[in-house]
Amino acid sequence: MVIKMHQKDDNTDNIPFAVLCALTAHFLFSMMGFGAKYLTDEYHVTLIVFIRNLIVFVPFLIFMLRSKNRHLFKTNKPRLVIFRALVGSVSLIVTFYALAILPMSYAAVLFFTSTILTPIIAAFVLKELVGIHRIMAVIIGMIGVAIVSHPSGEVSVWGVILALCAAFMHATMFVTLRSLKSESPLTVTFYFVFAGMVFPALFLPLYGAVPSYDVLWIFVVVGISGGIAQLCLANAYKYAPASVVTPFAYSSLIWTVLIDIFFWNYDLDFWAVSIGTALIMGAQFYIIHREYVNKRRKARP
Repeated sequence: MVIKMHQKDDNTDNIPFAVLCALTAHFLFSMMGFGAKYLTDEYHVTLIVFIRNLIVFVPFLIFMLRSKNRHLFKTNKPRLVIFRALVGSVSLIVTFYALAILPMSYAAVLFFTSTILTPIIAAFVLKELVGIHRIMAVIIGMIGVAIVSHPSGEVSVWGVILALCAAFMHATMFVTLRSLKSESPLTVTFYFVFAGMVFPALFLPLYGAVPSYDVLWIFVVVGISGGIAQLCLANAYKYAPASVVTPFAYSSLIWTVLIDIFFWNYDLDFWAVSIGTALIMGAQFYIIHREYVNKRRKARP
């Protein structure tokens, strides 16, 4: 498996590999979201999340129980790994709820807010000063969110709230993943999947059901695509800074727009999506530009 081949004992960045992992991850996340949205018409979100993680957990556990892989159960940052796993579990449930209510492309644009929040949260965690440039970038990004979310009521307000909550949790996970760069991506992904299976299982007595045979393969696709995507994302943040990896989340908009148009037959507001996305992307790239400028200033003698 290519991901296993690229694992290293050191923390040396590998930007091309990280970019490839990020692009692959967000394509697979789009396929996972597509399958999850389809299943929400008949099954509860918590059941979908549980089965999704169960499908990934079983082969993961078998792989890690092999004598040569048992060291992967160990981590030098248990609290951070547990935190990432719990936040990831809740965020997956909230993400699926948002996808069930909103068109995928609208939800994807709102999820992009995480790319603006990531450097802000990273600065807060690292006790760095958030300057006026980042504050202005966040304001511009929020204007983009307002345009996409249609204050006139054409888009579900509840769906927008859920998508923005999911975006905040995504950003928190992105920062946490970068803090876990010294850990194996397999270890980080395993505990995320484990928590994502156990937490929804608590609600199965209320929302559990036996999937019908004709949609079982969709559950499998959701599980496998999501599991591989998480592994790819863990590798991406292991081998490149968050400011490099997070902008590639925008690639998912291509897939979600195509799915909305050709499968769901949504009549999308092209200008709202385009202008909103441009503002959010512009805010993110401006933050990256400012980080580059600040690094150059600090590097000067």
